[in-house]
Amino acid sequence: MNKFDLKNTKNQTIVLSNLNRFNKTILFFIASLILIQTSISSAYIPEIGFILKKSSLTTGKSILQIEQEVTFKIGDEEAKIDETWLIEGDKNLKMKAVGKNLYKDNIKLNYLYNGKNKTYFSGKNKIINSTPQDFYQKYLFIRSQNSFLEYLKELNISSNVRLSRADGIVSFLIGQASDKILNPHIWIGQEDFILRKIRMPSGSEISLGQITNLAKETNIAKTQTISWLSTQSNANVVVQIKIKKIDVSVKENINSFYPQNIENPSEINFSNTTILSSVIEEFYSRFR
Repeated sequence: MNKFDLKNTKNQTIVLSNLNRFNKTILFFIASLILIQTSISSAYIPEIGFILKKSSLTTGKSILQIEQEVTFKIGDEEAKIDETWLIEGDKNLKMKAVGKNLYKDNIKLNYLYNGKNKTYFSGKNKIINSTPQDFYQKYLFIRSQNSFLEYLKELNISSNVRLSRADGIVSFLIGQASDKILNPHIWIGQEDFILRKIRMPSGSEISLGQITNLAKETNIAKTQTISWLSTQSNANVVVQIKIKKIDVSVKENINSFYPQNIENPSEINFSNTTILSSVIEEFYSRFR
């Protein structure tokens, strides 16, 4: 190999080396821009009023009828209960619950919820109580920003907002940061503004999954997981709920939610008391 060939090879090596450095610099610069852009977009947190308003627009405007199955499982024991909900929004809800299989004669409930009141019949006596603190169903159908703000006050949830995750979804986490005690919080999806999770003041948690978008801007979580520390079994209990059918065009009106229109009595009665039966009773007195 002559001197010219050696010199030419050396020059090619220098050019390739410089080109590789240039390419690495460009790639590093592009990667940095992507990271900066991602950081900026994920760090942006709008005002809480904006988040709540957007969230209240995801629950629809019409009266809904929802059929769902509630599953209780304690050890080898399992019970399933069918619930039918009629929902006008967060202010007016109606529930019918009937036990299945071995429990079909043990559970027959008809509850009406108007604002802060729960109405039902026990025998021939009409009972009007305050809705339980853990009655979370109304929070799934909040339809105004003002209602949302009032509920946050009732739940003692502060207006602090930061980013977190719920069921793997990046969400706005609303509430005071927890230290040793888990404070009440709500999680609202960052991109879709749909409610994803609730932690109540009692410590019970409701996780919402399999969000389904229906007509008329109605978004429904087809699964619910409710977990709490049971006062009956002194153990952590998990209840699963799966929605079987949703009707967004049900032919009902506001008259269906008048207290005078509830007639069927409510009864939950077990001949033998077990941990499972106690948990079922606790669920329907605490969360319903």
